[in-house]
Amino acid sequence: MLKTDSPNVIRSFNMGLAVSTLLIFLTGLVTLYSASRGPGLQSLAKLQGIYFIAGCIITLMIVFIDSDFWRKLAYPTYVVCLGLLTLVLLVGHVGNGSQRWISLGFFKLQPSEFAKIAIVLALAKYFSEDKAGAPYTLKRLLGPALMIIPYFILIKRQPDMGTAGIVFLTAASMIMFIGVEWKSIFLVLVVALISLPLAYKYVLHDYQRNRVRTFLDPSSDPRATGYNALQCRIAVGSGKFLGKGYMEGTQAQLNFIPEQHTDFIFSVFAEERGFLGALVLLGFYASYLVYSFRTVLRARDKFEMLVAFGLNAVMFWHIFINIGMVIGVLPIVGVTLPLFSYGGSSMMMFMICTALLLNISRKKYIF
Repeated sequence: MLKTDSPNVIRSFNMGLAVSTLLIFLTGLVTLYSASRGPGLQSLAKLQGIYFIAGCIITLMIVFIDSDFWRKLAYPTYVVCLGLLTLVLLVGHVGNGSQRWISLGFFKLQPSEFAKIAIVLALAKYFSEDKAGAPYTLKRLLGPALMIIPYFILIKRQPDMGTAGIVFLTAASMIMFIGVEWKSIFLVLVVALISLPLAYKYVLHDYQRNRVRTFLDPSSDPRATGYNALQCRIAVGSGKFLGKGYMEGTQAQLNFIPEQHTDFIFSVFAEERGFLGALVLLGFYASYLVYSFRTVLRARDKFEMLVAFGLNAVMFWHIFINIGMVIGVLPIVGVTLPLFSYGGSSMMMFMICTALLLNISRKKYIF
């Protein structure tokens, strides 16, 4: 029997997740204000606040909607996102060499952001309704693969390899969580290792191959392909232990850091707050992940459990890849730092993720 009376709903509300979300956002907003002091960027912090407030309103609506509603909408949501990903390639707004946005006048919608939630819902519905259960063989994973591949191809064609990678890694995480035969895993790893040289040559764009070469040796072209990586490392390293102080980071304030309000905002924060501040921020994210993972344990059925795990995977891979590329342990790709980087679609997507997690975590059985 599910508890639905108001006192129990309040008592079971995942306050730790809500507080972690607020702390990450507020820290990011203060950092964004510092990072957006350049020409034409002054209003970004205000816009980010508006996006967050809109996200909170959406969160309040989603928290009290029964998960059966999302179960019914899983496949329709997948189809709608598939249509939007196709549409953006036809009429999408082009920026920085990528065609990722659909202009709505007052807002630029980035469908690839919401595709992360759509793939989680679709895979959760598929696996929860599969009566055969785990472990899965490669043959039995053909259905999920047919869901993942169109998203991956359409997002990559924008091109946006970072988001395509997040979709793939999220889906792979869910599949591994549900259970796969070891020999199937071994076969996939062997094929992947053999395919890497071919993928590097025939799948990646020229600029993406340059990013891989730059990752291996940033100093090989410090004024062009290696510029972003080197400037981020300089910013992070110059912060030392305690940082240079708020709005005192020379790399950020002199605009040496590229896209410092979006993909590379962590380098701005690390330069101003230092190693200690970075640890505190990582603590906020760790808190978010710990409290959000509790939703996996609180889920009332297989669908909710898989949705909760998938949304956790979206958050984890964003944090891991963004910070990894900034500190130089991963190649640079276009991945935002959750609830921290500027972006309307990104903020809405992560607030919806948080809302769904809060929705699931407030439900408990009485035994």
